[in-house]
Amino acid sequence: MKSLGFLFGIIWIGLGISVFASEKYESLRQTLENFAYTHPGNISISFEDLTNNHKVAIAEDRLFNPASVIKVPVMVEVYRQVAQRKLSLDDRIVMRRSDKISGSGTLQYQRAGNSYTVRQLVEQMITISDNTATYMLIERVGKENINRTMRELGLKNTMIGSSDLLKAEGLNFSTPGDMTTLLTKIYRGQVINRWASEEMLAVMGRQHVKWGIPKYLPSQVRVANKTGTLAYVKNDAGIVFLDNRPYVISVFTSKAPARPFGTTWVAQISRIIYDWRMGEAESEYGYVN
Repeated sequence: MKSLGFLFGIIWIGLGISVFASEKYESLRQTLENFAYTHPGNISISFEDLTNNHKVAIAEDRLFNPASVIKVPVMVEVYRQVAQRKLSLDDRIVMRRSDKISGSGTLQYQRAGNSYTVRQLVEQMITISDNTATYMLIERVGKENINRTMRELGLKNTMIGSSDLLKAEGLNFSTPGDMTTLLTKIYRGQVINRWASEEMLAVMGRQHVKWGIPKYLPSQVRVANKTGTLAYVKNDAGIVFLDNRPYVISVFTSKAPARPFGTTWVAQISRIIYDWRMGEAESEYGYVN
């Protein structure tokens, strides 16, 4: 009888912990939902706790123009082809005049005929969001291959229809939920292989564009992320390597009343989640009204 009572006690404690955990995540969900639905425009959020796979989602399957966040799937396909020996990171690609895309990046200002290694192009595409490097890589690995790989990884709502990200409205799309799925798999070494996953995380960790997820976080917190920006589209997806409590966060926004709003919202949502993760009651950064 004593052993039976002990067993019931363990079960009771386990149920209590489970209920507490559910309430904790529900509290976060309510906070994020309140933020998303009390601000103008579209805000979608996907969060995954990498210690236990628990997710919190606010309209995470809403389709958006992902802007430059789509460069993460491009990088994945590059490393897939490297792993299959169809491509080498040391292969050189010659930049044609027709490869030059305006917007983000510096390659557009370089001389046509210059060549760059695949490794250099991946670094430029992710860390400074170079559109020309992106175009060159998409043309090299193929849009169809990128889309097929994303489907194989379980991303049902992600597609690249245009290599030119400035002409991709209605052609390129994704969701915060898909990006969280992809980053979770990369974190766990489940994309291609462990080496490729670690390489991709290292590249994302050298990110120069930090207006989103990292902006309001303490400087010592390591973040691997990729932003996406168009006129009224502000997105960010990344991994926050909080000690013993890492998590993935993807925030996509559109139709904000003014351009600065979306970037601020992404940074604020990131801080709200960080504070919740740290057990703090309220973010010092508050809301934008």
